[in-house]
Amino acid sequence: MSQTPSDVLSGHSENTVDSKTNSYNEAGRNHLKSAIVVVDHLLHRTGLSRMLDAPSLSVSVGDGNWISFSFQMQRGADHSSLDISKALRRTSAKPAQGKSGQSAWFRSEGFPSLHFEVIPAERLGEIFVRGHVDTADPKGHFVAHLFRDYLPAHGMGTHPSPEKLLAMLESRLAG
Repeated sequence: MSQTPSDVLSGHSENTVDSKTNSYNEAGRNHLKSAIVVVDHLLHRTGLSRMLDAPSLSVSVGDGNWISFSFQMQRGADHSSLDISKALRRTSAKPAQGKSGQSAWFRSEGFPSLHFEVIPAERLGEIFVRGHVDTADPKGHFVAHLFRDYLPAHGMGTHPSPEKLLAMLESRLAG
């Protein structure tokens, strides 16, 4: 039987742990399930789902409801196609030198969106992607991005919950 991307995602995600009790809780599981569906939808919308090596995908919900994800691209995936995708735009003018080698940042169109870094590995053919979900695009909605994404990412306020982001996505798909 073939697995859906959501099945694959749920099998390869990180669990949220309640830091006070150090135990898994129902709210954390619901956050994570919703976050997985949001990331799954956004990966499909951007075309990244066809490039990812599904077993390497990790989704987590951190402090302030921050949804993060990472994965390795399939060997042979053409990441240069990201520059010509109509669903993405490069947010760094050119690849930046860093500890991880040359990397480039991209942002998907729409609301919510993915903001992610593509990092070529030292071994030929390996490409790592890591990023997070933003609720507003700074290019078109600077103030919303400031309050919903930037400030919560820096410890001031909280990002909308994964459940709220999922409800937003579902209402946009229905309408």
